[in-house]
Amino acid sequence: MEQTVDKKADSDNRIKALFLDYDGTISPINVLKSESFVPLDTYMILDKISKQIPVVIVTTKSLQYVVERTPFARAWSAIGGLETRIGNVTTRAPCLQKMTPHIIEALEYSKSLLDNNMTIEEKRDFEGKVVAFSVDWRQSKDCQQARATASTILSYCETLPIVVIRYERQPFFDVFPCTISKGKALMDLKAQLGLHDGILYMGDSKVDNSAFERADFSIGVIHAETPKDLSSVYFLKFEDVPIFLNNLWENDMRFNPEFPMIIHSR
Repeated sequence: MEQTVDKKADSDNRIKALFLDYDGTISPINVLKSESFVPLDTYMILDKISKQIPVVIVTTKSLQYVVERTPFARAWSAIGGLETRIGNVTTRAPCLQKMTPHIIEALEYSKSLLDNNMTIEEKRDFEGKVVAFSVDWRQSKDCQQARATASTILSYCETLPIVVIRYERQPFFDVFPCTISKGKALMDLKAQLGLHDGILYMGDSKVDNSAFERADFSIGVIHAETPKDLSSVYFLKFEDVPIFLNNLWENDMRFNPEFPMIIHSR
């Protein structure tokens, strides 16, 4: 009887697929877009894990941008779930089939106010069309001026029939043509990959909350810009991500909440 209980516990804790956000989860948060990368120790352990179970990236970044930086992944859901790739097959959400002109209007207005205090990241689909964008002033030399300009842009965008996502106390915001949901992206990919349980999701922002809530295991990654309202069950410091992944690998992909780097509450 004891052996049966142990096998059940083993099964309940086994990770069968690893779903990951990109920025701030497996790549440093406060770097220029062109300098973004997955640190070597994290990259190497994810490459090893990917040979055993599916590794999936779920991000608000554009598809081409994240695919070339995470070749170890089996599937990607980009632009918050609006564009998905499994292998060489790419699918798009219905709202991208008929592109809203309001995104272009918002982008052109944003660019008209652009100065050296902020950057605009255009999010392009796999055909190269701009479908969303971010306004970011993390590298600003004049934070007060940058915040004022960003506030003007944000207010204008919110008058249009598009979706603007603010991040509390964060020096950036995102603009999308329609509602995004990482939780829906997780469920869609889970079904397409034939997965049933054992899903671990790791992320670092409020847009990850819907994915946390649908995963079997959820870990919020903590860094200087992580908000306090993450709905993950467990937490982990960004610098401990590769250590955690190695522990998971060495434990035969069985999650143990008593791993020393796991934080049970913030």
